[in-house]
This record gives sequence, structure tokens and C-alpha cells, in this order.
Amino acid sequence: MMHKGDVQYAAGRGPEPRHGDAAHRQEPAPHPHLQCRPHEGVPVERRTDDQRQPGQTREELQFLAARKILHASAAALPLEAMLTTIANILIIAANASTAWLMLLDQGCLRTRAACGECGDHMAGSVCRDPGHPCYLSAVGTQPCVLLPHQIDPDDPVLGHFAGRECAVVLLPLRTDGSPVGAVGLAVSPEHMPDLSRLESLATQAAEAVQGAGRKMPISAWQQTLDTAFGQIAEPVLVFDREGRLVLWNAAAEEMLSHCQVAPGDSIATLLAKSGLTAGQGRPLRPEDCASARALRGERVDNLEEELPTGDGIVRHLLVSAAPLRSDGQIEGAVVVGRDVTHIRELERMRAEFLSAVSHQLRTPLTSVLGFAELLERKAGAGLSGEELKRGLRTIAEQARRINALVTDLIDGSQAEAGHLQLDLQPTDLTELIEDAVSLFRSREPGYVFSLDVRRPLPSVRADRGRIERVLRNLLSNAVKFSPPGTEIVLRAIADPAWVTVSVLDHGFGIAREDIPAVFMPFYRTRQVGGRGIKGIGLGLFMARAIVEAHGGSMWVQSQVGEGSTFYFRLPVAHVC
Repeated sequence: MMHKGDVQYAAGRGPEPRHGDAAHRQEPAPHPHLQCRPHEGVPVERRTDDQRQPGQTREELQFLAARKILHASAAALPLEAMLTTIANILIIAANASTAWLMLLDQGCLRTRAACGECGDHMAGSVCRDPGHPCYLSAVGTQPCVLLPHQIDPDDPVLGHFAGRECAVVLLPLRTDGSPVGAVGLAVSPEHMPDLSRLESLATQAAEAVQGAGRKMPISAWQQTLDTAFGQIAEPVLVFDREGRLVLWNAAAEEMLSHCQVAPGDSIATLLAKSGLTAGQGRPLRPEDCASARALRGERVDNLEEELPTGDGIVRHLLVSAAPLRSDGQIEGAVVVGRDVTHIRELERMRAEFLSAVSHQLRTPLTSVLGFAELLERKAGAGLSGEELKRGLRTIAEQARRINALVTDLIDGSQAEAGHLQLDLQPTDLTELIEDAVSLFRSREPGYVFSLDVRRPLPSVRADRGRIERVLRNLLSNAVKFSPPGTEIVLRAIADPAWVTVSVLDHGFGIAREDIPAVFMPFYRTRQVGGRGIKGIGLGLFMARAIVEAHGGSMWVQSQVGEGSTFYFRLPVAHVC
């Protein structure tokens, strides 16, 4: 048997490992000659009987590109060439190092096409064991995932993947409810592909295999191919051998809609129109972009590029590309982009968070250390009572600052995990609101604080300390982001089900594109009117987490230059 541990079936379904499998045996020793090779670039096609002939029309070239990206059409290719094309498509779609297709044939499972790093090893392999994971996947209905440590080096089909830093994904090929075979992929465990998308491609591949013997005109498949191609979520662009854009999907068209890029544009024209640059805004020459490199025969993986948009936002892309070959000749290139803007924003926020935490800790620690050393030096020199009192007071104040920061971090971690603890008691919100406004009137005399409470407010079940923290955070933010002398208004109204509280300021406001992020942990707005803003970016995240833990909600309305209004509402006690 081939696996050391239990076979993992997606969603916990599918065939279970048979009794007597390797899961119930002694683990075999690692094979001494199986070593993990580095990624070797463009997958090598093991079969070259592609049917495209010289001089084909642009529509036929588009059909070839669509075949390479999605699935092969049995109408235009013999079975073996079609299977090789499907394997190439799966390598691109799953970012796999190896892909192979096995078909059921007289009671056994035969590998009919294999491409990529280990294509030579997989080509021609045969599985006759009905209990083998490949066979179970072929006759089953669910994907199967084998992690590296679960593969037996002595397995005749998959043994060469043992010890490598890759997982094996097996998907059934079924059509009309009947098994056809199985698809196999070698992928990185750290970048496991979306199994639902792969299942969809496997279904299309099975249908193509079933219809391989039926000859149909290209036009009969065009609409189906266009529909499937358009559903790919990532932007996909196809260029011909001269570097002209000949095909793109809906995601690519949407991404480039603001810059008037159109089919027929050259690579240089596309760059000029879109303003596409290399990572960190560095200039990108036409010959250095992913599409041009693919037309020279390279496989490009995760090239960083940046695309400015019409509303001032820069989209960060990881671009991969591969050449489209026919009869050994490069006929074009396919380019796939992955939008990682959100990931880059999280990385920026993490860096700012670490910087802010370091600063917030360093300042009080410096004071604590300084006064401790001062007290130590003067301890034997007749330290006065006043000096001692002042030094100890400073140490205590700074220690409380550090403790508050650590408490914020702990609370933030608990809130993110959904484990925020509450002490719920019947609470009069009117009293909490009036106390909060009174505190800020004395603390911030340079601002005008107004109170508008529609009395009487019904009681709510709340953690008094937590809701006080929410009110203080909203008022503190209003002060931070408003010019001195402006008015800050705290309102509260009630209906039979909810008490709604709002804090309105006339400050700098929040940019529209920043509003979705203001409640994220460690986010600090970049639009602060030129003033230095302290904090680590947990305030609004914690405020919303507290409100939601009470069964309420929080939201914001804002316009740059006019100010912001933050709202939260809590359920009335008798509704809970």
C-alpha cells in the first residue's frame, strides 16, 4: 500500500482507507534515493501531437488559448493530445508542479497523459489495486489529498512523490454519474488550490474525454468555452506570437476598464495605457513584463506588478505567465494575475503596528528605567521625601501605561478569537453617556462637547466597564481627528428594540476607500490632517467587538473635510 497515514478526503467524505492499508501497518523507511528537486520552470509536455496547423485564423488561435486555459475540446483533438492539453491546463490552474490523467481501462487505471516535473515518472503507470487511493478516487465522488508523509516510497504509482515537499491531490473524473478515471496533481501543501474550482475543471475534463471521438466544428464549442473562460475569478489575458492582446476574460476586462485597453493592443501599448509598473512603483519595460518573457519561452511565476486605478488606489498583482506551444513552436502566451492588494495592506498594517507598539512601550519604559536609576544613585545620598515620591509616582504612571497597552493586546486577541468575556448587568446608558461627556469636558477644554439624549432611555443588559470603554474610544477619536475649538456631539435615541448612540465630529473625515478598513485590528488611518496620531490601531476594532458581543452593531458615516459620525446600538433589556 502506498500511504503512511489515513487518506484525507475533502469535506470528510469519500471512501475511507481499507482495513489493512498502510494506516494499519508499520511505516516504511524513507527511500534513500528520493530527493526533493527544486521547481524546474515550464512544465514539459510529454506529448506533442497538438492539432494546430500553421496559418490558422485569429479565432482558431483564440480557441487554442481557451483550450490551454480551461479544458480541451474533444471535437478538435484526438484523445491523447486532448489529455496532454488538460494536464497543462491543470498545472496552470492549480500552480502544480506535475499533473496527470488516469483513465479506467478493463479493470485497471492507466496514466494516459502526464506533464511537469515528474511527468516522466508518471507516464505509463498502471494501478490495478482497487484499494489504492488513485483507484478509490476514480470510482468515488470526492477529492482526496495525500500529504507528503502519507506517501510510501515503495508505492508503484506515487512512490516518487514520497519525501518531496508536495502534496498529491486526486480528483475523480465522472460524467453522467459514471466514473471515467482520475486526475492527479502535485502541489505545495502551503498553497493548496481551491478544490471546488479543481472539481469543476475535472468535470469539464471528464465531459471532454467522453466526447473525444465526436468531431464537431470549433464554432459549436465557442460559446461554451467563452462562458467557462469568463467565469474565472482571476484576470486572464492571452497574447499572440507578435505580442498582441487577442483574448481576455471578464475579470481582466474589469481590471483594465478604466484605461481603455482593448484586444489588438501590443504589450507596449497596454503598459502605456494602464500605467502598469514593477513592484514598489519601479518602471516596467515592455520586454521585462510577464507576457513578453513568456513569449520568449519562459515560465514566469508570481512577478510583482502594480496597477494604478482611476480612483487613486494602486492594485498589487502577482502575475504568472506561460508560453502557448504548438508543434514545438511558441504561438502565444497566457498571463494570469492574482490581486494581492488586501494582503499588501495587511503587511503594511502589521509593520505600522509593530512600529507603534515598539514606540508605545519604549516611551514609558524609558521613564521607568530613568527614574529607577535616579533613585538608585541617590539612595545613599540622602534622597528627599519629595524626590522619592515624584520618582515613584512616575514609575507607577508609566507602569500603568504599559499595563493598559498589554491589556489592549490581550483583549484584542480575545476579541479576534471571539472569546471576549462580558459581565452583563442591567445598565442605565444615560448615566454612562453623561459621565463620559463630563470626563472629556474636563480633560479636553479646547473642544465643545454637546449632549443630546432623548430621555428616558430604556435599560440595556451590558458590561458597564466595556461600554464605558466604547464611549471613551469614540470621544477620544473625535478629539484626535478634529481641529481644536470644534463641536463634538454625543446623541442617544431609543425605539422599542434598540438604543442607538452616535458620536458626531466636524473633523477631517475618512476617505471612502478607507471606511471598510477602519474597524480592522491595527488599522490606523493615513488621513489625519497632518497631525501625529498615537495608538496601535486597536480602539475601533475593540469597540465594535464589544458592541457585537452584546448583540449590537457599529457603523460609520463620513465625508472627507466634513467630519464623521460613528454609531452603535444595543438591544433593549427586555428584548434579549
